Amino acid sequence: MPNIASASKRLRQNEVKNLYNRKIKSFLNTQKKKVIKSIESNDKSAAMTEFKKYASALDKAARKSVIHSNRVAAKKSDMMKKINAMN
Repeated sequence: MPNIASASKRLRQNEVKNLYNRKIKSFLNTQKKKVIKSIESNDKSAAMTEFKKYASALDKAARKSVIHSNRVAAKKSDMMKKINAMN
């Protein structure tokens, strides 16, 4: 345990932020699985609607500094490539 008061406060803040970030990342993984599931079922319209929700969640996570904006761009690009590769 920290001996300094400011270090104790930082520890408490980190615990709260860790829970918040984990919640958002878990939600992102759930959205990603929904998109992949609709891609695997070859339903392009469903894949696009799920992708829009996923992209929106990614952008929100980037605004909240949970993940970096360049990583968001890469994830959206990869998912669009998968959707466009559908026949």
